[in-house]
Amino acid sequence: MNLVLPCKKYEKEYYELVNSAIKNEDVSEMGNAYRSGECYQDMLKRLKNRRNGIGISNRDVPATVYFIIDNHKVVGTIDLRHKLNDNYFSRLGHVAYYIKPEERKKGYATKALSLALKKYKKHKIKDILITCLEDNDASRKVIEKNGGKLEKTFYDDVTKKYIQRFWINIIDDEKVIPNTVWLTTNMTCNNNCKWCYAKKYLKINRNMSYQNVKKYVSYLRNIGIKKIILIGGEPSIHPDILKIIRYISRNNIKVSMATNGRKFEDVEFCKKAYEAGLYSINISIKGSNEEEYMMNTNSNGFLQTIKGYENANYYGIKTSLSYVLCNTDTKKFDNFWEVVKEHHLNNILFQLYKPSAEDEKQIISIKELSLLCKYVYDKIYKDEINFVFEMSIPLCSLDKNMLTHMILKNRIITCCHIAKGAGMIFDSDFNILPCNHFMGHPLNDTKIKLDELVEFWNSNNAKQFRKIIGKYPSEICSRCKKWYQCGGGCAIRWLSSNPSEAINDKYVYTKEVRKWQH
Repeated sequence: MNLVLPCKKYEKEYYELVNSAIKNEDVSEMGNAYRSGECYQDMLKRLKNRRNGIGISNRDVPATVYFIIDNHKVVGTIDLRHKLNDNYFSRLGHVAYYIKPEERKKGYATKALSLALKKYKKHKIKDILITCLEDNDASRKVIEKNGGKLEKTFYDDVTKKYIQRFWINIIDDEKVIPNTVWLTTNMTCNNNCKWCYAKKYLKINRNMSYQNVKKYVSYLRNIGIKKIILIGGEPSIHPDILKIIRYISRNNIKVSMATNGRKFEDVEFCKKAYEAGLYSINISIKGSNEEEYMMNTNSNGFLQTIKGYENANYYGIKTSLSYVLCNTDTKKFDNFWEVVKEHHLNNILFQLYKPSAEDEKQIISIKELSLLCKYVYDKIYKDEINFVFEMSIPLCSLDKNMLTHMILKNRIITCCHIAKGAGMIFDSDFNILPCNHFMGHPLNDTKIKLDELVEFWNSNNAKQFRKIIGKYPSEICSRCKKWYQCGGGCAIRWLSSNPSEAINDKYVYTKEVRKWQH
């Protein structure tokens, strides 16, 4: 059995289906697959236009109708809506199907829905809404066999009947292999930043050994990892960092580093890092002058950071400068931007403050971050300096004109690929973290053997975590055309601050999030 687009070949079988439906007085249940008095060719043209969103009313949505074919017979039809508007979200859902009365109770509906879910998977729609009448036990069983979970039962004012709403979460059964790995090479640092997400876990001499790094890198190469990002702590001060870079690079894996840049003030180190194969670095700058840098990091590293950027750029290391927007004092940003222009800095990455899993409260709200982004963008977008915003707040919280302009000018990157299973983070003990902001809260309960990494990454525990943080924080998100670009922002903002609760499918909304959602 398979799903086939309507075509000339099945005209005779289609009319047999229609005649059977008319005879049994349920032709209305065929939905968009049937129009009274319409010839077959006109039907084909109409359905093609609907697939392409041509000529549909404001109450309708683009959708694809398939014939359900078994042994060259049309045994039914199934309607797959490409998206939901208010009408379909409130009452009807993504999928509607009709089975020829003579062919019912043969498993066709269950199989057809299963095939339909695979088609939705290709279009990256992860949560499917499907409804049925409360008293339709057969349809309910079809939905439940395909993984449907009952959300609620409600009274429909249109049909004057009770309707059940089910959600089917589409989980790819194929193994997920990450393409990027973050290695926490050490939990030591030459700064002591005020808002460091790993501050609680920074310890002296807590380093990945070079021998262990070699073992893991060899394995990661064999499973197809394309990129490794070195993080910390501060990875540049690891005693074997040059050897680590060289080994990764020689295994044909692109190696990058997230750093405070201070070590790169050393010209010789910078040169050796480049020769070892360091492809790129992202330097985080924590202030716009020595005083501010000292206040934020408890170190005199401002000029070292600037010089580190200049040296790395000079020696051919692809270099960007990261500035975290976390302070509503716009004067501080103004001072930073003057530094950027004074020192001819380029490739600026603006990151938005993200809380760690253990933060009791967010130090800056979504609303404040949105307003801060607007201020920054209005001030700098005309400057001839390359910059991009890494957005970790919902796109709907941003000024719409600004957002449109940012997208057109490629000034924005969004959505955490850790949540999609495309990235894996190891702490300094080679435990797997959900995210570096979950430092100290690994996904694994026990030590994972090298040859079990892929298996673990596809285990129920790991899948459940990705499922949780991939949820819609609001029903509104499920209907938003920007969801797959936005992802609702950083999940930590709306997950409970307790990581174990997050993993166990418990999450909360902040008051601020509720406000913009409604």
